[in-house]
Amino acid sequence: MSTLTTHTTASRDSHSIGLCKFNTTTNAIEVSDGSNNWQVYNPDTATGWSGSNTYSLNFDGADDYLIGSPVTASAQQGTISAWIKTSASGSSQTILNTSDATVDNKWLNLRVDGSTGHLRFVANNGGTNSITTGSTDINTGSWVHVAVTCNSSAYSLYVDGSPETLTNSNNDGTWFGDFSLTNLSIGRQIRSTISALPFNGNIDEVAVWDSALSSSQISTIYNSGTPSDLSSLSPKAWWRMGDGLEANSGTTIYDMSLFSNDLTIENATDPTNTAGAVYQSDTP
Repeated sequence: MSTLTTHTTASRDSHSIGLCKFNTTTNAIEVSDGSNNWQVYNPDTATGWSGSNTYSLNFDGADDYLIGSPVTASAQQGTISAWIKTSASGSSQTILNTSDATVDNKWLNLRVDGSTGHLRFVANNGGTNSITTGSTDINTGSWVHVAVTCNSSAYSLYVDGSPETLTNSNNDGTWFGDFSLTNLSIGRQIRSTISALPFNGNIDEVAVWDSALSSSQISTIYNSGTPSDLSSLSPKAWWRMGDGLEANSGTTIYDMSLFSNDLTIENATDPTNTAGAVYQSDTP
């Protein structure tokens, strides 16, 4: 095992030359020998695509959800992508929510709308809700790919790789960087005094970007209905719901991007998650 020894400028080996830098985008260590030659040492963690998509997480529609720290909290634009499967009706169901948990009126929520069964994105920045609703029934009991993009001024919604016809109420482009975020949840809306809109069904392959992906990139993610490797699109967070480092076990859903935004399965009391969101071999 390597060890680290602290030296002052005076006590270090006289043969020490060159530069060592930390890349804040990739988390890599970059080392130069003092000339124009550089070696790059990437983080010692497994990231990205494992070669298959074998598992998803099943949420019970009652108290199952994932919770963690906010992602891309300063971004003024971005993208959320997920695969979902539900046939529950009557109440809206949260896919992904991020909020300032110190107050109740600053949050973003991607959901299945309870009244229409369509994809809906709702944002509140301390005032009036900004509501954008799609046109396709996604409450079908079959796997569906959904996405929302924000270009800092307006939202676009996608279902199965195609752009939705939108019904808007104040589509103003409010995004993560427009207020102070304190958490991110999947499968339930978590706010200061509110915990509501639980998801009833399966969620898989959730990812977040700090840029508005193009329609062709969304189509690439959909991939004719088969999830695939997202690494080339450089997500800022990518939760594989059983196919990451968690390997279908435990209460941590690991971020398979380069940025370690891991989530915790809440209400899971044992390693097989029988009291929380459950791993299932049911995938798109």
